[in-house]
Amino acid sequence: MIKSNKVLVSLVLISLILNCCEKSVPEPDPTASEKFQGILDKNLEAFNGIGVSSAIIFQNQDRWSGISGISFGTTPITEDMIFGIGSVTKTFIAALCLQLEDEGVFSLEDSLHEWLPAFPNIDNSITIQQLLINTSGINNVTDNSELWNAVFIDPAKLWTPEEVISSFLNEPYADPGAGWYYSNTNYILLGEIINEATGSLVSSELRSRFFEPLGLNNTFFAVEEQLPSNSIAHGWFDLSGNGSYEDISLISGNGIYSVLWTSAAVFSTAEDLANWSSALFSGNVLSQSSLDQMLNSYCTMPGTTDVGCGMGVFLIGPNNNAGVELIGYTGRTFGYLTTMFYLPDYGISVAVIVNEDNPAFLDAVTTDLILEALNNG
Repeated sequence: MIKSNKVLVSLVLISLILNCCEKSVPEPDPTASEKFQGILDKNLEAFNGIGVSSAIIFQNQDRWSGISGISFGTTPITEDMIFGIGSVTKTFIAALCLQLEDEGVFSLEDSLHEWLPAFPNIDNSITIQQLLINTSGINNVTDNSELWNAVFIDPAKLWTPEEVISSFLNEPYADPGAGWYYSNTNYILLGEIINEATGSLVSSELRSRFFEPLGLNNTFFAVEEQLPSNSIAHGWFDLSGNGSYEDISLISGNGIYSVLWTSAAVFSTAEDLANWSSALFSGNVLSQSSLDQMLNSYCTMPGTTDVGCGMGVFLIGPNNNAGVELIGYTGRTFGYLTTMFYLPDYGISVAVIVNEDNPAFLDAVTTDLILEALNNG
């Protein structure tokens, strides 16, 4: 009996020691990378998301990138998959126009009649600057449902800008300079002017000036450049309007992206977009005078009090969910949503792309990543 008691006491002591040791060793705090990844995974589940790719670059050039979810079926999103970035394309086109002005190829005060033929419903006295800052008053041709009906009747057809504008552009919203009206037509016309002024394709200018020098190796201008088909994240969109997403990649993108062209036809990765944002807004792409022009607030976006409209960028005041000033753009196209923001007070760039038309998902991921980046910046 005495021996058994000794054994029992020994077992109790061993248990107490082990429990004590277990309690004295706290769980390690998650790393910054784990916290960022947790944001993607948590929001993917919370918003029933399909897939997301994101990247952050800090002022000291520390970097993080992460992915969550799928492209289709059981195929996961990978960091080198490219997505349609929608209107974030406009940051590239605006920067290209500002470089060309710097080089004396054209002036932002040039009017359309100096470069382009007459089009119905377009006042040829409109200037290049008015196109860049959306004060031309020109109607947004991509808001015309008849255009998209025609595109999806024959989705493989390649449209020219002239066809799109001549056949589907409605009457202007206002006289030139009378107010701010968002219009993809403005940036389609800028593409036409770039072609005329340089004598080369827009894709060639983008590649030689931005994509190659900045190492944006996974960035492409659709239709004019061949996209690496095995690396495209499948985009999901409610085409039928019945509340369920369809795999838009099963439809030819020729029609969609030839129509959108210089307003929204770039494909890229989150990592490349974060690199572009960091280089552009920190002053490593444009001259200081051109960057100042780009980042000037020419007017306040209607319906807001602190969203300034620059050239191909929005200047967002701190009255947003992240509580800090943001410079950048958002993009929306069939099957993809994008945010690309630079935090000027912190030198941080954040890019997020999702492969579905789910704004709540995109907004939540973007806000949470910015807040966590501020904690780690």
